[in-house]
Amino acid sequence: MAREWRAAQGKDSGPSEKQGRRPGMLVPKQSVSPPDMSSLSLKSDQALLGGIFYFLNIFSHGELPPHCEQRFLPCEIGCVKYSLQEGIMADFHSFISPGEIPRGFRFHCQAASDSSHKIPISNFELGHDQATVLQNLYRFIHPNPGNWPPIYCKSDDRARVNWCLKRMARALEFRQDLELLTVEDLVVGIYQQKFLKEPSKTWVRSLLDVAMWDYSSNTRCKWHEENDILFCALAVCKRMAYCISNSLATLFGIQLTGAHVPLQDYEASNSVTPKMVVLDAGRYQKNHYISFYCIFNILGDYPSGVKISGQNSSVRGRGITRLLESISNSSSNIHKFSNCETSLSPYMSQKDGYKSFSSLS
Repeated sequence: MAREWRAAQGKDSGPSEKQGRRPGMLVPKQSVSPPDMSSLSLKSDQALLGGIFYFLNIFSHGELPPHCEQRFLPCEIGCVKYSLQEGIMADFHSFISPGEIPRGFRFHCQAASDSSHKIPISNFELGHDQATVLQNLYRFIHPNPGNWPPIYCKSDDRARVNWCLKRMARALEFRQDLELLTVEDLVVGIYQQKFLKEPSKTWVRSLLDVAMWDYSSNTRCKWHEENDILFCALAVCKRMAYCISNSLATLFGIQLTGAHVPLQDYEASNSVTPKMVVLDAGRYQKNHYISFYCIFNILGDYPSGVKISGQNSSVRGRGITRLLESISNSSSNIHKFSNCETSLSPYMSQKDGYKSFSSLS
């Protein structure tokens, strides 16, 4: 039965591949041309290089407990317009009037301010109304009609920035829900699109958390720069752009300019500046070891671990050894040693069992 079934299957399916192929005959394969990856890569690179990104940060006078209705008191906002090709194209900065401080939290807010950005919690003449500041931010990130671009901030600051944006929009008739994303995900996306592999989140955080440009010129706002205060909302946004330019822009073959990084600080960090310290070693060693040599010859002993070359030693060691040899062979040793007697006499007397150098001679 099995033989009959196999014979019937063979008749229905026709001659097999082995029967229709002569020994040693190669079966031609269909030629499949691979996709032009260079053109795809070029298009993706151009899209990344021409893409516009907005980095945003909002500072607050501390963070209030969860049971409080007002969790944050916005006091400063900073935003930069950035692209890999052009670097920082524009920036926006403003101080914000925090409004009324919740009862019982004035000291808490003042302490938080003093430990970070040091912005006064009240009577600050540079602060502006929250609604006005938010309208100016809308004009900065969306000057023309069309789709609103996404906004990026650090993941650790996202909850605060998102809360402050919604709080500031309460006084506006027109509200726009901004799409707030994390800059860590942006870096991962750029790296993955360029190299087709995903970097670790630890590497991305270490890339963004650098202190190279903390005190760079034209990074902080004017008020923080004049008062020499490190914490500044605008500086946080600019440092994000600097870090991305320093780590990713060069991978696309972009020549860094002053809009990408502070060139003066960037070149200084990549150059090695040798430091030279000039010491009067001869005078120091002579004065230091002559006094020690006087003491050792008077006491007839040396400290533990100290080895002095003798007069008959043929070893030419370090400079101090040759110095001691020249002193021991010099004819003026007696004169130098007699000077040691006066300096040591207040501390070493014959009552202690020691004799002066003059008596020994």
